[in-house]
Parts: sequence; structure tokens; C-alpha cells
Amino acid sequence: MIAVLAAAACTTPFKTPPPAKLMDVYSGSPSPDDASSLLGGEWWTAAPTFAARPLNDSNTVEQIQYTVIRRYVNIGTAETWVIRYTQLDKASSASTLMSNLENSLGSGTGGKNVGDKALYYQDKLSATADSTTNGAPYESVVIIRVGSLIIQSVWNRNSGFPSSDEVGKVASRLVSGVKAAVDGKVKSAAASTDDVAQLPPANAFLTLLGAVELPIEALPLMLNASAPTKVVDLFKQEAVDDFVYGDYVLNTDTSMEVQAAVLTFNSASAAARMFDTFKGSASVDANGVLHYYLDLNGPGQYDYYVVSGRHFALLICRSTSPTEAASRACEQPLETVAAAWPAAFAD
Repeated sequence: MIAVLAAAACTTPFKTPPPAKLMDVYSGSPSPDDASSLLGGEWWTAAPTFAARPLNDSNTVEQIQYTVIRRYVNIGTAETWVIRYTQLDKASSASTLMSNLENSLGSGTGGKNVGDKALYYQDKLSATADSTTNGAPYESVVIIRVGSLIIQSVWNRNSGFPSSDEVGKVASRLVSGVKAAVDGKVKSAAASTDDVAQLPPANAFLTLLGAVELPIEALPLMLNASAPTKVVDLFKQEAVDDFVYGDYVLNTDTSMEVQAAVLTFNSASAAARMFDTFKGSASVDANGVLHYYLDLNGPGQYDYYVVSGRHFALLICRSTSPTEAASRACEQPLETVAAAWPAAFAD
């Protein structure tokens, strides 16, 4: 479905600027509490992707200004919810895209009339066709146009499709958030200047796309942890409930997304203990950086950890494609950035 969305965009040049700012769209998106209320269960949010240029530039048609991707997981289940907000250059481009999608996918199941146009689809997926849906094969998709912005919601459930009323409530919440963003009526979720200063120092290897504060529950999802609740418990025992998150593009391979996280503890000793917990019996390099290549619970990704004073921090390099492993182009840039990163920490 994601590939269909990208391929269906038209190819006329830019004429008007986008009506909504990227960070406002993110700020108007559902919170974890919203997800739990709308979908039922205990939903955690993963780290967002701020897909602005130059991230994946070669595979993004020129009409797309940016895409904001929100990911949610129903803890203890295989259920997921992914929302993509795609800002096009003008309303006519978005209208053409919706028409192309309807021509390609059909008119769908019908549903609540929201936004300028809404399309609803349901599909029973095969685990062999897409292993990421194993255990949650009931896919419910809503595609909505609001002016020049397209919302795509993909909700995968363990058993049975949601009712039209449930899907309608989801669609209404998504539209209300976008309208608030377009009208500039959302409270910005952007990280403060002080928080951004804790992220990796400016360098030639990475370009910052966006920075926000995230709940600690997002961290184990970034790491593809097999026991996310246990990871959260480790940090909450040290009174760490949130962290600063930065989303970057790897300049030497713009199909690679780099995610940064900075967690601040009450003491340097607490931060060191957490670093040692993650290190286990592994060795650090000459700069004191701990790094792994992991592919146990998803496509391979590079993880780099550092500790300095009260700060425990990590870098993750992964492909923008959910089915492709991270490129070796990640290695030398992340080793360099991780080694220099402690200089950004004030204490």
C-alpha cells in the first residue's frame, strides 16, 4: 500500500508552498493515549520518521514536500498502527493522487465521509506474503485527503476487522488533527533549543530532519527489543520517563535514516550502570563506543551507544525501506559521530 501511494503521485512542477508545517502535522497526530482510546488495548508509540528531503530523495516524486510517519504497537500483541501524512505541493496534486489510488485500488468498502475525500479498504493478509503482519493479518486502511495533504492509516488487528464505527472514529481523529495543523492551532511538540543541543554536534555526515521529546516506551520499539516492557522497567527504575529524539538522514546514503536518543539520569553512576547493562560482556572500541549490528527482530540495523556524565545516548542507522537491511555506508560516519558526541553534553 505504501508503494502504491508513492507511485500514484503525479509529475507536474511545484506551484504553491505547503499549507501545513511538518512539525505541526506531527504535533496534531494521535498520542499513545489517543491510540489506546481509539483502538483498545495498550498502545505505545515508536520513534517518528520526518521524511523531508534529502531523506530518500531519489525515490520521492517532486510533488511530495514531506511525509511524517507515526508508528504504534499494541503491547503484548502483534497489532500495529502506522499513519503516513504526505504533504503535496497543492490541492490539485493531492486530488489527482486520490483519483489515481481509487482507480488502482477500487472504491473500497465505503465509510464515514471525512475530509475532502476518504477511501476505506480491508484485506486479509497472508503471513507468507508479508511476514511483518504475522499474527495480525486483518488490515484496515483509510486514505483521506484534506486539502493538499494525504493521510494514510494502516491498522493491523489480530482477529477480525474493526467495525465501520471504529474506523470512522479513527478517520475523524486523523482529520481533526490535520485541520488543527493547517490552521496553526496545535501546540508544537518540537524539542527545545537546549534539548537539541544534546543531540550529535553539527557534522558533515548527518542532516537533522526533526527533533522531539518522546516517552521512554518508544525506546525499546526503536531497538526492536523482544521484551519491551522489561526495557522500560529498567529505565523507570532510574526515574527516566522520557528522552530527546533526533531524526536524521545519512548524507553519504540518503536511503538510510539515522535516529538519535539522549537519556539523562539523576547521576553519572546511574548512566554508567545502564551503559554496562547494555554492554554486558561485549567490548567497546578505542573511543569508548559500544556498537552492534542487529537483525534478530527485523531488518538489520546498526546501534551505537555512548555514555558521558549523566547522559546515556545511542545512534541507530536503518534503511528507509522496512524490508531492507542497513547499508555498510552507516559504519564509518556513525563511528565518527558517536566518538565526537560526548562533547555535546554539558554535564
